[in-house]
Amino acid sequence: MTDTALPSPTVSTRSLYAASWAVGSALYAALIVAGYPLVGVGAFVAGAVVAVALGHESDQPTFDERDRAVFDEAGRHTMAAVGMASAVVFPTMVAARALGYVTWPEWFYYAGYFVAGLFAVWGVFVLLARSRRR
Repeated sequence: MTDTALPSPTVSTRSLYAASWAVGSALYAALIVAGYPLVGVGAFVAGAVVAVALGHESDQPTFDERDRAVFDEAGRHTMAAVGMASAVVFPTMVAARALGYVTWPEWFYYAGYFVAGLFAVWGVFVLLARSRRR
């Protein structure tokens, strides 16, 4: 009988990798809100460096085909949710602003640019993927 009670090294590497990104991102957001944006950037960079180092230094793959399938599904749902929300929120906000109902906070401009950039990058990768399948 095989003992499966002990976690494999891949699981612990994967957990440390995810935790490094999560802690770096959480500190980034918290420190920006607290008024320390440069310290927040430093915390994010530190988390990213640790995560990338863990991924590169591991003797075993950090992710396997099951992880890739989960990431693919999560990515599809994320793009669909962001796309649908953006299709409703941004035109509604533009119309409301044009009619004088709302004013935009500065961050809203950046959110709009980010979403536009995200879908531009996605579109480029769709074109590349289709060209490879011909």
